[in-house]
Amino acid sequence: MKFLDKPFFYRIRYGIITSLVVFVCLFWDLFFKIITDGFDITIIEGFLWFSSIHNNGAAYGILGGQTVLLIVVSIIMIALILLYNYFHKNKSIYYSISLGLILGGAFGNLIDRIFLGYVRDFIKFSFFNFTFNLADAFLTVGVVLFLIYLIFFDDFLGFKKIKTRKGGKK
Repeated sequence: MKFLDKPFFYRIRYGIITSLVVFVCLFWDLFFKIITDGFDITIIEGFLWFSSIHNNGAAYGILGGQTVLLIVVSIIMIALILLYNYFHKNKSIYYSISLGLILGGAFGNLIDRIFLGYVRDFIKFSFFNFTFNLADAFLTVGVVLFLIYLIFFDDFLGFKKIKTRKGGKK
């Protein structure tokens, strides 16, 4: 459809994809935080547990008790990401998915901090010395995918992609 190639529809199409990813991330993150809160559940004996803890800090408990600071930093980072998205022109499905994962994870933990004063962590692996939640996982995977996008699919680093003319000549 020709009208979907116009800039307005181009932005809307990828905005819808990003919004859907954010919604799915928030749904699953909040769903599992609710059903695991206050419980210790063995998923795979000796390997994976859902063990509910309340983390009033950031990753690994750093900045413990600094809830207001973490809320402000989260809101600023979300605003900067949305601002970058507004001005970024070279969008793709990879860009939209990675951005949706980052925002979904950030919003998931922000909601906990605002309404509870702490983040509910519950995923515990035997080979990690920390507990995390789905929002943390979405955020981490989103950042990794976004970095891959920036390095390989975008001109963020200033490297112009080599374009060839028809016939294979540079």
